[in-house]
Amino acid sequence: MPSAFRSDRGDWVSLLAGVRISRAWMVRHTPHLLAAWCDAATDEGRRAIATRILQIAADLESEPGHGDDDAATDPAWRQLVAVIDARLVRGPDWLPLAAALARAATAGYDVAARLPALAAAAPLPDRHPARELHWRLLDDCAAALPTRAATGHRSSTTHSPVGPPQMSRNTPAADRGDASVDRTNP
Repeated sequence: MPSAFRSDRGDWVSLLAGVRISRAWMVRHTPHLLAAWCDAATDEGRRAIATRILQIAADLESEPGHGDDDAATDPAWRQLVAVIDARLVRGPDWLPLAAALARAATAGYDVAARLPALAAAAPLPDRHPARELHWRLLDDCAAALPTRAATGHRSSTTHSPVGPPQMSRNTPAADRGDASVDRTNP
């Protein structure tokens, strides 16, 4: 099987249909799923795991409904971002990016200087350019992340079991507790 990271560019990994995600983010938020994705034996398995990683990412990185409109309609953010790439202020990915920009600026991050550099680090994709720039910003500025209290999300450990994994590829099926294995009738 080819390398699990055959489509890497530095820290960014193409998981599903060209959608890239930061490996560092996956290590922090979905380490067990990242390991499972790397070890998946089939493309179908990798797609299923990638879909789950992206669902978790969307859940964790989504913004609450209140306050987004204020950040998105701030003409200063819209002008700055539109100069970088006009596609960034169109579509549903603009609201989370705008809210993250506001949080970063509030924390003292130099958005005007750093955002163009983040956008220029690698070409923005045709599909979801604002989402890609949002990920880059979150990777560069932890203060741009929404607080858990503001989003109502549970801890990221919700998706990471405590203790050793319940199943391992090296554990025989009979010892994994698979439903298909009947221990009472050998």
